[in-house]
Amino acid sequence: MTTKTLNMETPYRVVLGDVKRFRIMLVGVGGTGSSLALFLAGLMFHARQKGIQVDLTLVDHDLVEMKNCGRQALSVQAAQLGGVPKVADLALRLNAAYGLGIEAWPVPYEAGLTRDWFQHGHDCAHLIIGCVDNHLGRREIAKTVTAYDGRIWALDSGNEHRSGQILIGNLTDCSQIRLDKLGLCSGLPSPYIQEPDLLEPASETDHYSCAEMCDVPSLAETQSVMVNRMAATIAAQYTAVFVLQRQIVHLSSYFNLDPPTLTSRLITRQVIDPCQQHCL
Repeated sequence: MTTKTLNMETPYRVVLGDVKRFRIMLVGVGGTGSSLALFLAGLMFHARQKGIQVDLTLVDHDLVEMKNCGRQALSVQAAQLGGVPKVADLALRLNAAYGLGIEAWPVPYEAGLTRDWFQHGHDCAHLIIGCVDNHLGRREIAKTVTAYDGRIWALDSGNEHRSGQILIGNLTDCSQIRLDKLGLCSGLPSPYIQEPDLLEPASETDHYSCAEMCDVPSLAETQSVMVNRMAATIAAQYTAVFVLQRQIVHLSSYFNLDPPTLTSRLITRQVIDPCQQHCL
């Protein structure tokens, strides 16, 4: 009889340190982003009860339309009124519900926007959450991660018809990553280093939003009505650990709804090393 040796990789974690304030920018409030905005507002309220300051800025230039309602957490009233930016509809309702100060920026996201958002100081952590449905928006977020050289974390949430992924990171120069004997990791590869294909056009239907797919007969109902909500839930969990525990313990998560499954990658040398080699 032969015996097999089980090789257990040592898991690491990123500790944010003595952070007193969190600034979160949510880019894209469509199918995933609008649901995530609801979760983040609840997290802000909960954090405030614990004495943790969380600032939230919503960025999206799209207007609320009736076709958005149902799949997206936007109000029918805003759609009927017409001309209401999605971010304005969400910020107004969530601020009224929780007494928050969520900001709404009804503009397309560009890397330069962070100049008016980034707060200098070691006691403030910054997180950009990308919920965009095209590679062009992701490229702008990727530029931001590169420009701030580890000072801004990026969490990317994306999905196809019944599956999706959530990735988090802050570095494009992966040679800066250090793993120590105490189980601590100094930083993580950018989501766009982990999955470079996110910066490339996904398919011929890449230019369709979730709502627009319903207007195309060949694409109608091919995307699960729950896939965006699933992505938002996982992204919200990552953000909650980031804010409430001041740490990061997973590099990425991948899910499928048919059948329902979820796989997450711990931070280990086995997954970090290939990213470092990719950066060389």
